[in-house]
Amino acid sequence: MRIRCFIAINFDEELKRDLYHATEELRDMKCDVKWVPMENLHITLKFLGDTPEECIPKISERLAVASGSRAPFTMKLRGAGVFPDRRRPKVVWIDILDSSELTKLYNKVEESLVTVGFKEDIRPFTPHLTIGRVRSPRGSAPLVTMVETLKENDFGIIEVEKISLMKSNLKPSGAQYTSVAEYYLGKEG
Repeated sequence: MRIRCFIAINFDEELKRDLYHATEELRDMKCDVKWVPMENLHITLKFLGDTPEECIPKISERLAVASGSRAPFTMKLRGAGVFPDRRRPKVVWIDILDSSELTKLYNKVEESLVTVGFKEDIRPFTPHLTIGRVRSPRGSAPLVTMVETLKENDFGIIEVEKISLMKSNLKPSGAQYTSVAEYYLGKEG
């Protein structure tokens, strides 16, 4: 059996609610965007895709070592933007400041999963929190303008104490995420 999974940083429900309310005007716009439901907000470290279930123990072992070698840290969520650019937006995101520790954690996770057979991502890591995926250009110009008004907004602070191996079940109503395992930073084993 295969499991669709990814590695993520989850954060508390209060911050998710705050983020959701702070970006409400964006979701109210008449544009073709699939907004991430409040309960699914997270920071993706690595998407593993359809993974054989028998690989999960080895992945888990490597993630425990990778997370154990890094200390807990904090990150500030500030500002918003779109990828790849304002003319062709595909992703609406919240920016992550103070991300040097996040980048180090990402690199450690990447390095550890190569040893289990996953390919290293060749794209540079760009720390961000995805809040929506643009499905078509309809209404995207006003959306980009509204996103740009959030460039200086402070959205909160994330205390990063653990990473999670997440399972993604695709349903007609949208993806449902559940945690398979959690790995605390600074605690090997």
